[in-house]
Amino acid sequence: MVNNHSLADYWAHVVVDEAHIIRFANDRAAGLLANQAVDGKNVKTILPWLRLDWFADKAIHKVGKASLVDKYLLDIIPCSEPAGWFDVFFRKIDEYDNPHHLWCEVADSIIGVQKFIDTSYDGMVVADGEGRVLAVNQAFLHICGLGRNVIIGKHFKELVEEGLIPQSCTLRALAQQEVSSAVVKYPYGTEAVVTATPLCDGLGRIVRVLSNVRDISELNMLHEKLKSAEALVHGFQRELKAMQAAKLDVNMRLARSRIMENLYELVIKVAGTDLQLLITGESGVGKTALAKFVHTISERSATGNFIHVNCSAIPDTLLESELFGHEEGAFTGAKKTRVGLFELANKGTIFLDEIGDMPLPLQAKILNVLQEGKFYRVGGSREIFVDVRVIAATNMDLGQLIERGLFRQDLYYRLNVIPVRIPALRERREDIRPLVAHYLTICNTRHRRTKIISPEVMETLWAYSWPGNIRELMNLIEGLIVVVDEPSIELRHLPGNIVLCGNKDTHPAASGLTGHTGGSGQQDIAVTGSLWKPHTHLKQLVEKLEGQIIEEAIGNCNSLKEAAQNLGVDVTTIIRKRKRK
Repeated sequence: MVNNHSLADYWAHVVVDEAHIIRFANDRAAGLLANQAVDGKNVKTILPWLRLDWFADKAIHKVGKASLVDKYLLDIIPCSEPAGWFDVFFRKIDEYDNPHHLWCEVADSIIGVQKFIDTSYDGMVVADGEGRVLAVNQAFLHICGLGRNVIIGKHFKELVEEGLIPQSCTLRALAQQEVSSAVVKYPYGTEAVVTATPLCDGLGRIVRVLSNVRDISELNMLHEKLKSAEALVHGFQRELKAMQAAKLDVNMRLARSRIMENLYELVIKVAGTDLQLLITGESGVGKTALAKFVHTISERSATGNFIHVNCSAIPDTLLESELFGHEEGAFTGAKKTRVGLFELANKGTIFLDEIGDMPLPLQAKILNVLQEGKFYRVGGSREIFVDVRVIAATNMDLGQLIERGLFRQDLYYRLNVIPVRIPALRERREDIRPLVAHYLTICNTRHRRTKIISPEVMETLWAYSWPGNIRELMNLIEGLIVVVDEPSIELRHLPGNIVLCGNKDTHPAASGLTGHTGGSGQQDIAVTGSLWKPHTHLKQLVEKLEGQIIEEAIGNCNSLKEAAQNLGVDVTTIIRKRKRK
């Protein structure tokens, strides 16, 4: 026996037993039957137009003709218990505009649609084919923040006009005759994803619209928590990469000075972005190592390469081709197409070292790449698109170069998004002792030695001004490890200028050399201290002295090109001799 209060408001309902005797009639049935007593009477007596064979057929959706005027819609549904009993629903056909909707109302009641939607965790709304709300579950009331009495029986158009809901997927589904979805923020409730699905009868007419309403406020909260967790994980990953990269970066691993700690805090903070960096500092302070460190701890280390370009080491005529590549036949000797270094650095990082030595015409092309992310190969007509981070470095004063017309001001501002200045070694003396100890260990291992440094030597090295910075310190330690035969490196083993500078705390003009200018204007060079050791070949001594002269020249000049000009050799000669060590 069906027991559904919503049905009683619309349909006449009687229950008959196996002998077709009426056992129950609701108020609606009594009204249609002129309030006559029906209990205990045969249903055929009360409803003469009803055919008994319909009980055998379990009639669904029948039309009974009571007279020429009165017609009834009818459903006969077997009761689950008692067995053999039937629920009979009937209603005058002229009471409803669309008979198909009447059949749906009976079906809703029979299958217990309210009980069905109440089991759903999501909000559920059932509307008829006109857009009027028939049923909602408790979950939907919680989401929309409205009462059941405010919603049931109302047309969705009314709900929208009254501002109770901002929009209706049900109305859109009816208009478009297809599934409609939207994210809806209910004025008195939460935010939800609504999907309205139209249900059609056998003739394709929409008779119901079933809306599923999923609360996404909790999902949004979980999404925010997930974003926070991902940011935290990303931060941990960046710190882990920084720790791993620190093994390769001596400056960071051995930094004791506050100035270097602040520098690496800044670098780690910006490494996760794609902003350009301009690294400045004297020669030998570790600009290349810092650029590699930035790339290693960034996400680009997993997607692209780190390409190092020394702008002062490549002739001006070849630099454009090296950076951007060239097409076959672009110039004499271009026998085949060549990919440039910018293309090789795609999705990664390109490090433009000694950017101050870059020719002005090429600076304009670099600026265009930074702004547009594209360029043409030399002799090419096809645009090449790249996604590359640019890190530039120089030991020159770019401000002075701009004033002299040797460097583009717009390129300077484009590169100088995050300025990073690495201090000279003399500005962070707290780092000298750890660096000396580190290179002593490295060089002892490399040359199979067990040398130690006396306290006097360590104090002298700490007081020295190090014009060549870390590069000079590294070369000095390695030279002493190789040349000194005694187990301990003493003060007498140091070059005279270092001892002198260490005692007076002054800047030397040259390491191991003293000089004066004669009347001819040329400088006379005098070597202080003993250079020769037993069983040491002249070639080794010359190479060692040559190397010291080159490093000192670089330390006192602004670039390799300037050092080469002062020494009267080509830049490539200096690079080749430095690699020989």
